[in-house]
Amino acid sequence: MNYYEKIQKSVDYIELHLKEDLSVCSIAEQAYFSVTHFYRIFRAMVGDSVKEYIRNRRLSQSVNELLTSEKRIIEIAIEYGFESQETYTRAFTKQFGITPGRYRRQGKKIVLYEKADVWKTKQINEILETSFPFRPQIVQCKINQVIGLKAIVKPGSETIRNLWAEFGKRKAEIECQSENEICLGICEYNPDITDESDFTYIASIEVCDPKQIPFGMISRTIPCSKYAVFPHRGSINNLKNTYNYIYGVWLPDSGYELAELDTIEYYDFRSSNSNFEFDIYIPVI
Repeated sequence: MNYYEKIQKSVDYIELHLKEDLSVCSIAEQAYFSVTHFYRIFRAMVGDSVKEYIRNRRLSQSVNELLTSEKRIIEIAIEYGFESQETYTRAFTKQFGITPGRYRRQGKKIVLYEKADVWKTKQINEILETSFPFRPQIVQCKINQVIGLKAIVKPGSETIRNLWAEFGKRKAEIECQSENEICLGICEYNPDITDESDFTYIASIEVCDPKQIPFGMISRTIPCSKYAVFPHRGSINNLKNTYNYIYGVWLPDSGYELAELDTIEYYDFRSSNSNFEFDIYIPVI
């Protein structure tokens, strides 16, 4: 079973259980991925996070209930996993621009969120591939030690930027920094992750046998491992496009699988405040 079949199987599973409690663990099991890897691959192939996809599909399916049944709105809300009619109405209005009650009265035509077809996404991704005319280097990295600041962050949030700013102010406190002065952004692999919107990130620098760790910082040893190395060029705001290419385009047809290790961003002299160019190291087997 290839990557596309695995993710489509998870999509089909979600569809069959929209009115039930859906755990990400049970969904990820359909695709035979760890939860951490499933989050990344699902988002890249489907276009939304797992949580967003489930909510949007439930809202769209509830539209049919509003028009074809005589159930009260609160009943439909609870049936599709919303805690209250107020929560359901707020989500429905945000998605469709009209309240459920008004929609039921008017029967106004709205654009629904359709079930994902991963094979169509594959065709779109093949077009996307022309925007990334490169293939990664496969490298075997040696053991590295780093020291840095760690925080729980959200993808694309100011938290990451703020963490790097704080690290920049305190970097001089770290002794025995390596001569190349390479900084590493480490996206930790967490097999026990429960919320895909949160992950742990370390802003750090390579060190050589330091004797002490500055207060509030942590030390990490990066094991020797194989990585696929991808360059990111341009605005940091477009970083998600690079990751979507990696997980949604390159990985499925690469012949590699993701290793259960941290993903690393290597920042060196190529990056400046106005121009970002750095390498992303994806652990593979």
